[in-house]
Amino acid sequence: MLPTSNSLPVEYLSASFDNVTNSYKFYWFLAILDHVRNKQTRIIPVQQLTAQMVANVWYPTNYFRLSFGKQDRLGQITMNVGAESSLPMDAERSQVIRSVLNHLKDSTEISREIKSLQEYVPFRFLRPFFASKLRGMKDTVINANIEKMAEELYNNPESPCLYRFISTPDFNIEIHPAWFEYLKQHLSILTGFCMWNLVGYIQKNNPNVPNIPNKLIEPSQRDLKRAREFWGIAFRKIEQVQCVYSGLEMNKEQFSLDHFLPWRFVAHDLLWNIIPAPKNINSSKSDNLPDVEKYFDAFAKLQHQAVQVVSASEKSNLLEDYVLLMKASSAKELGSISLPNFRDQLYDTIAPQIQIAANMGFSAHWKYRNNL
Repeated sequence: MLPTSNSLPVEYLSASFDNVTNSYKFYWFLAILDHVRNKQTRIIPVQQLTAQMVANVWYPTNYFRLSFGKQDRLGQITMNVGAESSLPMDAERSQVIRSVLNHLKDSTEISREIKSLQEYVPFRFLRPFFASKLRGMKDTVINANIEKMAEELYNNPESPCLYRFISTPDFNIEIHPAWFEYLKQHLSILTGFCMWNLVGYIQKNNPNVPNIPNKLIEPSQRDLKRAREFWGIAFRKIEQVQCVYSGLEMNKEQFSLDHFLPWRFVAHDLLWNIIPAPKNINSSKSDNLPDVEKYFDAFAKLQHQAVQVVSASEKSNLLEDYVLLMKASSAKELGSISLPNFRDQLYDTIAPQIQIAANMGFSAHWKYRNNL
């Protein structure tokens, strides 16, 4: 629920997020909120908002491979920008914005696709403000009528429109002064409301995909401190620690930490998905999905050994991830779980996610090949 106001028709803004079938409403509003937060000006170039929208969708689509649905134009356009540009999939937001603005200067197909967002998103977002007057109107004349009514309602002191359109010298929106103060006052709540609804929308298009909320924004730096401490204890007690991919023996000075399920898919650093591996092998595996038939048993065995060691140490508090996964009553109970039971529970978690990731386009059945 949005914060109420005695002087503004907040119910119309709230209605913009009812029965959403495309993501553009969320990202258009988030772009406006970002501008209010960072620039704090009421007149905003629509080109800049459009570029911001694409930048906000860049990581969910191009990096994390989330689906926005077959009918979602914003998601598809962002994917097309990724395919047409030379930007890496983990490009910075500023790079994406510059790329979009440069595309808009051209007369290419991708330029026309981006411009199509500008031709309907700013107008259709305001539709709830004029819902009764627009009912039954032909689609071809709706934008012109919304622009006219937004201008008329802009100066209405009892029920002002969120913004109006300014076409000279460039295409801009001008946020109503009272609405501008409302947005500034409630920035955190409005952003949270929008993101909460966006998570629900994305989740419907990506059932069973883990950690959706953390995939809607640029990822933060990975935190492997707990994993390093966990495997440091294991290395001191396990007689021989062998790489699950190559069979090579490792020592605690020479290993790196590999996410068995790629981090770009899971977007978390839970210990049950992290395994030591030589740096060159970890680099070779990259974001590929390992061949489960070939590597899973070795992976589960080494995980089980490490859990037994840590459960008997003074650092058993490190096992919280496993306690939750195995539905154990305590870290001590983990020490009594047999390898077959441990393996089966781990497999029941990882195997379905391997299939989901493969369906999303992650390269599957990776195998280590020693080229020496």
